[in-house]
Amino acid sequence: MSDQMSYAGYACNGHGYLEPSSEQLDYNMPFTGEKETYGMPVTVGAFFGMLNNFYNFLQTNPEVADAFQDVYSIDFSKASLLRLLSQEGCEYVRFHFAIPERNQRFSLAAQGLDANQEQIGYTQLLKKATENSMLVADPSDPGAEERGNGKGGKGIHSLRQIFEALKSHNSPLATADLSHLK
Repeated sequence: MSDQMSYAGYACNGHGYLEPSSEQLDYNMPFTGEKETYGMPVTVGAFFGMLNNFYNFLQTNPEVADAFQDVYSIDFSKASLLRLLSQEGCEYVRFHFAIPERNQRFSLAAQGLDANQEQIGYTQLLKKATENSMLVADPSDPGAEERGNGKGGKGIHSLRQIFEALKSHNSPLATADLSHLK
């Protein structure tokens, strides 16, 4: 599946919600042969609109905000993602919410999926689970990655600056209050 396709992707309306865009975005991605593709490019306006919607949701639902424990993003390195994507047959990456340490802070764990969106190495993993040998590492185990368990790197300061600049223009893409982010 080496054909390339380009497409318009998604922009956002005046409230930051996604809608198809006729604007041609400068992206090429491998063609999967499916009409439905996961992980569509979005304009920067749509990106910030989605973030704004998320932070507004947290403001109006403090019980949900408390559950996030000040973890609003998780960073993965390029090397980490490429290790997953370089597995034979890997076409997708699935991110799972995870709690890797006793401090109970959220993180993400990632695994590779094949073209049918099945776990890479599913048969091997099922065999290990059936034999109760999951804790024994095997060099041929499929790759999985975890990164995060923090505050998402150093992005909060720059995110707050961009939101403040948008707010100075009364942008509907920056109505959320980010002053509580640490």
